[in-house]
Amino acid sequence: MEMRQLVGQFAERMQTLRHLLPILPDEPLYVRFESEEGVAMLVIGKEPAAAEMEKDERKTLTVRGTKTALCSLLGGELKLQQLVRLREVHVSGSFRHLLLLESLLHLAKPYRHVG
Repeated sequence: MEMRQLVGQFAERMQTLRHLLPILPDEPLYVRFESEEGVAMLVIGKEPAAAEMEKDERKTLTVRGTKTALCSLLGGELKLQQLVRLREVHVSGSFRHLLLLESLLHLAKPYRHVG
């Protein structure tokens, strides 16, 4: 699956899950997912915003890695900190924003059907 599709699916899940609303920031946070395939942008915030490149680096979190690593992250298979420890991804930006992204990824993880 293409990176932009995965990011889009994650953004849709975030908007539909009402229990995430209290932890979403008032001002938008821009997350750049960079892989060998290209760049996908995600905007995290209470209000929907266009996924354009933010000029203010303080509002941007960049996650770089292979497409496989980023797919496992967005699919809920591995946690962000696990991938950082395994050196599969590199994150640059505020530690607070990293923790927020990790929380949202965990809370908006797709359900797996067992049986």
